[in-house]
Amino acid sequence: MQDRMLAVLDKAEITEVVQTERAARDQAQWTRMLETYHADALVDVSWFHGSGAEFVAASQRMYDAGRHSAHLMGPTLVRLRGDRALAHTPCAVTARMHLDGVEVEVTTHARLHERVERRSGVWRIARMGIVYLRDGLVVVNPSERVVLDAAQLAAYRPSYRFLSYLLAHAGQRPRPDLPGADRPETVQPLVDSDDAWLAGAG
Repeated sequence: MQDRMLAVLDKAEITEVVQTERAARDQAQWTRMLETYHADALVDVSWFHGSGAEFVAASQRMYDAGRHSAHLMGPTLVRLRGDRALAHTPCAVTARMHLDGVEVEVTTHARLHERVERRSGVWRIARMGIVYLRDGLVVVNPSERVVLDAAQLAAYRPSYRFLSYLLAHAGQRPRPDLPGADRPETVQPLVDSDDAWLAGAG
């Protein structure tokens, strides 16, 4: 019974860390966001690959440049094994920008895959990855209209097509190899790697 209660408490702490990381980013609380990562943490998402500290700094630069996003988080499910845990969280990311002078909003549905580790008694994120599910784009003002480059759009992956379009429009190079529901073979290596890590490998 005591072991079960301790596991419940650990899962609550892990959930708090995962949810705090995204909430802090949305609210521009950079110190709070940084505190959710281990010093050697790795982040691998659509627009960034690098350390947790570098990700926080890059997020701040993006925010300061006026490129804001918001994260609608679902419940975090945790698999626990000793001082390691895997946390999966459904997430909808919304971001607005202008295309040809028209304000648009893209919503990306995804699932966060995070490795969370307890070191010196403290749970923090050791790795954050993501699996993309689907996305969509709408014009903010229904009285306006935007025309997308059909050939360019068709070249992107279905699971994050509009996100890729906006990233390219902002001067970034969209990555074609991210884990996505449209290509299960891109997801399985992430799942296998996380499972091996939870079991004690790496």
